[in-house]
Amino acid sequence: MKNTDILLIYPQLGSWDDVVRDIPLSLVYAATHSMKNGFNVKIVDLRLHPGSWQNLIDEILEKGCNLVGISVMTGNPINTSLDISRYIKEKFSIPIVWGGPHPTILPEQTLENSNIDFVIRDWGSKALCELIVHLTGGTSPIEGIEGLGYKKNDRIYLNPPQTCFEILDFNDLPYQLIDITGSNYNRLRSGELIFPIYTSMGCPYKCNFCMSPAVYKKIAGKKWLAFDSRYVLDHMEYLANKYEFHRFQVYDDESFVDLDRMHNLLSGYIAKGYHQKYKLDFRGARINEIDKMDDDYLRLLEKAGVELVFIGMESGSPRVLRLMNKGITVEQIIRVNRKLARYPSIKPHYNFFCGIPGETVDDLILTKNLLLTLVKDHPGCYLGRGGHWKPIPGSVLTEVAVNNYDFKLPSSLEGWATIDSRDAKPLVHPWYTPKSRKMIDLLTVTGIVLDSKAENLTGKLGRISGKFFYYLGLLYRPVLRFRLKYNFTGLFFEPLILRIFTRNIGKLLNKKASGKGYRRK
Repeated sequence: MKNTDILLIYPQLGSWDDVVRDIPLSLVYAATHSMKNGFNVKIVDLRLHPGSWQNLIDEILEKGCNLVGISVMTGNPINTSLDISRYIKEKFSIPIVWGGPHPTILPEQTLENSNIDFVIRDWGSKALCELIVHLTGGTSPIEGIEGLGYKKNDRIYLNPPQTCFEILDFNDLPYQLIDITGSNYNRLRSGELIFPIYTSMGCPYKCNFCMSPAVYKKIAGKKWLAFDSRYVLDHMEYLANKYEFHRFQVYDDESFVDLDRMHNLLSGYIAKGYHQKYKLDFRGARINEIDKMDDDYLRLLEKAGVELVFIGMESGSPRVLRLMNKGITVEQIIRVNRKLARYPSIKPHYNFFCGIPGETVDDLILTKNLLLTLVKDHPGCYLGRGGHWKPIPGSVLTEVAVNNYDFKLPSSLEGWATIDSRDAKPLVHPWYTPKSRKMIDLLTVTGIVLDSKAENLTGKLGRISGKFFYYLGLLYRPVLRFRLKYNFTGLFFEPLILRIFTRNIGKLLNKKASGKGYRRK
C-alpha cells in the first residue's frame, strides 16, 4: 500500500499569484469520486510554497504515491507544470496525469510530451477515480474510461469524451483537502476570503473567441444547466457553517440566462439573511441579460449585496462584436451602463480585449470612445485590463487566424506557454500594424488607469505605496486623456512602466503583509 494514492497539484500561475489567489476549486471537484471511494488523496497548492515546492513534493512522494495529477491552463502555467512533471518523472518515475482547460482542447499534443502519461479531458472526478482503480489493480479496461487519453506501445489513444455534465453533490466535495483560510486565499493580500460557488454549469452562447463552444459541443442536449435554487442555498449554508469568510463569488460561465430562476435564488438568499453577512459577486454576466432587467430586478441585486459584476463588453466596434459573434450591440452596452449608474453599490467590471484577427485601428478607436463614454456616464464603473487577444485552442477566431492570416500555432507545449501577455513578451500578431499595436497598448493603460478602481484599490498596497500610486495616477490621468483625445501614442513609455509594475505588485503586497516598511491598516 502506498501512503498516497493520488497527489493533486495546483501549479504556480505567474507573477500575479500573490495578487489574486483563489481557492483551487478545480482540484476539490477532481478529487471527489476518489475520496468517496476510499482512496487517499492529497492536494498541494504550489502558489503557497513558491520557493520550496520540491521539498514539499519530496516529503509526500518519498512515502509512496500511485499517481500525480496537475491542473493546467493555457499560458504560463504550462511552464511550471512541465517543470513539476519533469522533476517528478526524473526523481520518482510516478505516472502523471494532466487535466484542465489546455489538455482538454489539445490532448494529443499534451501526450506527446514524454513526462506526461495520461490526460483527462473535461470534468475529471469520475475519470480520475477510474484511472486510479485501474492503476491499483482494478480489472476494468482502461479503454472504458470516458475522457481519458493515454499512451500504449508508443501510440496515443483518446477514449470517447463525456457527453453530459459531471454533477457532484456538494456534501461529497472534499474541501478539507485544502487549508481554506483568508491568509492563504484572498485578493490583494487583503485577508478577505472569497468563497467560489457554482449555481449552474455550461454556457448556451457561441462567442468566437471562447473555447466553451468547443468544450460544450459534445454535451448531449442543453449546453447550460441550472442547479435547483434550494440546492444552491443549502450549499451556501453548508459553507457558512464550516468556514469564516466575507464574500461569495458565483463562478458560473453565465449566471443570468434564466432571469426568473436567478430572481428566485436571490430572493431565497435574502430570506436566509445572507445579504446581511456576505458580499456577493458574479463572474459571468452578459450585456443582453442585464439589458432585460427592470428596476425592480436591479433593486433585488442591490438588496442582496451584489457588489461586483463582471460583464463581457469585449469591444466598442459593432463590426468586431459581429466578428466575435457576441450577440450584443454598442447601444446596449451604453444603455446597460447608464442603467447600472443608478445603482452605485453594484459595480460593473467591463471586460474587453483587443487585437482579434481583422481588427483595425478604426475599430480600436471605437473601443476607446466607448471606454470614455462608460466612465463619463458611470464614474464608479470598473474597466477591464484590456490587452491582446490570445489564440485560445479550440476557438473559432483561432481558426480564422490560422486560415486567413497564416497564423502559426505553437507546435509544442512549450510554445503555448508563451501565450500569456502578462508574464511573456507582448504578443505581436501578423495582422498588427505599428499603429494598431500602440493603440492596443494605449487601451490597456486606459483600462487600468482611467476608471475608479485605482482610487479604490491603491490603499491595499500599504500606507506609503498606496498614496504614492494614488497620486501618481491622478497626475498621469490628464496625460492619458490627452493621448486618448488625439489618439497620440508618441513617446509612449507607459506600457513598459505598467509591465514592470504588474510583474512586481505581488512583491509590494508581500512586503506590506509582512510589515516590512508598511503599516497595516
